[in-house]
Amino acid sequence: MEKLGIIGGLGPAATARLFSRIVSYTDAACDQDHLDVTILNRPSIPDRTAFLLGKPGSESFVEPMRVAAVELESAGCTVLATPCNTAHARLDEIASSLTRARFVDMPASSARFACDLGCKRVGVLATDGALASEVHQRALGAVGLEVAIPEAAVQETVMSIIYDDVKAGRVADADKVASVCDAMADAGCDGIVLGCTELSLLGLPRRREGACIIDALDVLAWKCVTECAGKARDLRDEYQRFETDGGGAANGVGVGSIE
Repeated sequence: MEKLGIIGGLGPAATARLFSRIVSYTDAACDQDHLDVTILNRPSIPDRTAFLLGKPGSESFVEPMRVAAVELESAGCTVLATPCNTAHARLDEIASSLTRARFVDMPASSARFACDLGCKRVGVLATDGALASEVHQRALGAVGLEVAIPEAAVQETVMSIIYDDVKAGRVADADKVASVCDAMADAGCDGIVLGCTELSLLGLPRRREGACIIDALDVLAWKCVTECAGKARDLRDEYQRFETDGGGAANGVGVGSIE
């Protein structure tokens, strides 16, 4: 198996969840069946959304992430990942100095996964920066899917959940989270991509109001295992189990909880 390197701290809780999910999605009979993983937890990396939106005083996250990628490659990692959707807007620049290692592209992987589930119209829940850079919209469009983004009022709620609740260490209001998902389902979406890893921490169900809830962080974890040639459990089975069992939160996690 290849060695995995993670540029973490974006944010710390999302990084911990990514590693936990990688372990969960590995079909292992013993310790040696799991991946070798090196994690650089770098919460000092500047805010990605602020920089992409050109907010006064914001600093570039690209160079610190490029340095981290090179550091991981020097440590022997050949497959790299980062649990930050917004950072993928500059993934080519971050990877520009690599000679052997390659990144698992979270938006592209999520778009292909949406296709595998049979989705046709997919809504994107993400930061203002990620939406402005169209990182998920382009990935979804590249595989032929119709894309929807939240209306302005709904997007304000999304940003409040991300920054006022999750990043601030508060439990997000379940009704507020549900209203966002319902708004996308009402807009005709049969798939909803959680395009911000803070949203991954909410433990949303795999389906709501007939729409598949596609957690980009879970897809990334699953793809990390397969990309490193590890034996992976099939993430698609969770959607089939959801239909069979008649509902419930993903992996038994409720809104506002963190594994």
